[in-house]
Amino acid sequence: MKAYLALSAALAVAACSPAADTEAEVPVDEVAAYDGSVAPGDYSVDDGEGTSPFSIDADGNWNGVDDEGNPNEGTSEIVDEKICFTTAGDDVARCWLNEAPGEDGSFTSTSDEGETVTVTPVAAEAESEG
Repeated sequence: MKAYLALSAALAVAACSPAADTEAEVPVDEVAAYDGSVAPGDYSVDDGEGTSPFSIDADGNWNGVDDEGNPNEGTSEIVDEKICFTTAGDDVARCWLNEAPGEDGSFTSTSDEGETVTVTPVAAEAESEG
């Protein structure tokens, strides 16, 4: 019985004692797994031959400019860690594999067809120019 009381007292003291100094823990809400999505916002897309604007909202609705300079829009969804864009009026989605964004939010994206583009948030682009 004495051993049981001593053990209980030791556990109670240990439970109430402050934790030893360790590395600062990152709050859980600040750690997010990268799922291939694109954060809502305005972007500049560089295909190596020129840039075009692109915007996406929190619901995955997007708008941009096609290769001929015509405005287009549509929806997107994450499928197998790729972001797939469907242009309004089309039935076929075009899927892209995004690398994790860098510190400035820019990232490289490669389509299933092998096209690679660099996507840069407009705010980050403006900061690098200023």
